[in-house]
Amino acid sequence: MNDDATPATKADIRGLRDEFKAGIGGLRNEFKADICGLHEQITASKDAILHEFHVTVETIRHDLLGANRDEIGQLKDTSGSHERRIRRLERSAGLIA
Repeated sequence: MNDDATPATKADIRGLRDEFKAGIGGLRNEFKADICGLHEQITASKDAILHEFHVTVETIRHDLLGANRDEIGQLKDTSGSHERRIRRLERSAGLIA
């Protein structure tokens, strides 16, 4: 095409079409690369979040097991003192020798 007043030829239209297709193809490839990069970042973030979640759950589980163990230990200690107290009261009441 020489100027704006000259009618477009079939060759001019084909050239524009080819340039347009090449531009669209390049944009499509860039878009694909961006999407792939975004997918990788999301996957990495998801993996990191899941890892932290599992660590947190394991920490809570460990803490609860320790607290439960402590509570059971306290109950055993307390129940022993109750038994001694009951025996002492029974002896003082003359119910056992």
